[in-house]
Amino acid sequence: MASIQLRTLIDNVLNDTSRDMVEQCDVVDTAFAKRVEELEDAKAKMEENLKKVCDDISRQEGNIADLKKAIRDKEDPMKVAQTRLYNRESRPGVELCRDEVQKKLIDEVAEIQKSIDALMAQLQDAEASLKQLQDDRMTLEKEISIKKNSIFIDKNKCMTHRTRYPTTMKLQGYNQ
Repeated sequence: MASIQLRTLIDNVLNDTSRDMVEQCDVVDTAFAKRVEELEDAKAKMEENLKKVCDDISRQEGNIADLKKAIRDKEDPMKVAQTRLYNRESRPGVELCRDEVQKKLIDEVAEIQKSIDALMAQLQDAEASLKQLQDDRMTLEKEISIKKNSIFIDKNKCMTHRTRYPTTMKLQGYNQ
């Protein structure tokens, strides 16, 4: 009689333990599924952000090319103005004078130089921005790679391994 009661108690404890383990398994499976979903959402957002950054890089490269072209386009007028000023200042046999034409040439050279300096400053800002965008792209690519690896591990390694969870009978100690 005592052995039957002990056996019943042991079976009840094994059933309760088995049920608790199955419930905990379900909780962990749900948590894994939620984590995988969160990782996939984060990865999708990062990929969308990466696309935007790549578009910004493309636009910034075009902007840099336009600025370099604008600077090159300013070089010829600058050379012409400087040559005129030089020729005017080094006329042999003619007295140097500071007339309105001389003043206008000096102003023109200064104005062109000021314009070139402004374009150079814009170019430096654009190149710094491009470098930052490229750094952002590299960071996003690394993060996306990490997310892909995490999803692979959680989804393909852990969750598939968890599908082989032992049956209730096996958890109760009965081998089948």
